[in-house]
Amino acid sequence: MLLVKSTIWAVSLGSGTSGGVLAPLLLMGGALGGVEAGVLPFEGPGFWPLISMGAILGGTMRSPLTGIVFAVELTHDINMLLPLLIAVTIAHGFTVLVLRRSILTEKVSRRGFHVSREYAVDPLEILFVREVMRTNVVSLAADMPLDALRHALRPAPDRRLQRLYPVVGPGRNLTALVTRRELQQIVESGAQSNLGSFVVESTRKPTVAYPDENLRVVVYRMAETGLTRFPVVERGESGRLLGMITLTDLLTARARNLEAEQRRDRPFSLPRTFAAIGQRVGGAA
Repeated sequence: MLLVKSTIWAVSLGSGTSGGVLAPLLLMGGALGGVEAGVLPFEGPGFWPLISMGAILGGTMRSPLTGIVFAVELTHDINMLLPLLIAVTIAHGFTVLVLRRSILTEKVSRRGFHVSREYAVDPLEILFVREVMRTNVVSLAADMPLDALRHALRPAPDRRLQRLYPVVGPGRNLTALVTRRELQQIVESGAQSNLGSFVVESTRKPTVAYPDENLRVVVYRMAETGLTRFPVVERGESGRLLGMITLTDLLTARARNLEAEQRRDRPFSLPRTFAAIGQRVGGAA
């Protein structure tokens, strides 16, 4: 049973078809335990098959608690909990050191999707636009005269140079997007009496982001459009301008999330008082 089932299972998974993992592992583990029972000390009927069944399940699938729970659920024998815990822990540690990935992610990696950190959550999925967008954005009114526009384009010492300016109408609803170069051309030419006349002539529809969207959606939208800056507006007919989100904001949010993960993974250090006491005790000993 061990040889035939292992061969059939290996051929089935190697052919690329979708096959089960749980039942074959339990069956092969029980058969392997039956072979081991003829060599290892006798501890009662079914002892080694059950131990081997839990160990091969927890080690191969990288899920030690699942192997223990399945084995105890099959037998309802709480006395097997300690031997199962030892066997499954050893099997899990062995597979972690020897195998690069578990059997659950092996097929995914063969398709070219290399999982560096299994079952990790994408930080861009849990961060939203409203958490990283910029709210101190200079917006221009559609009826702004050229003199006021010329003054607004002057670089402020306490503000970063803005390259994309949203044009808003009554109620701060987004009307259009104008680049800094286009605004400078308008000021230099003086052909328009105000900014609104240029906005009417422009037929470019702005691509926007919404505050309740996660950053992964925004990244995909940037990849599709080739743009790296989106105005953030409210959903609905009003389209009220709330801020701006750029590719730099996405990278900054990812860096903050990575820094938080590194802080959580940092080893715990004792306060200086306890460390001094430990040194005194060690010196006295």
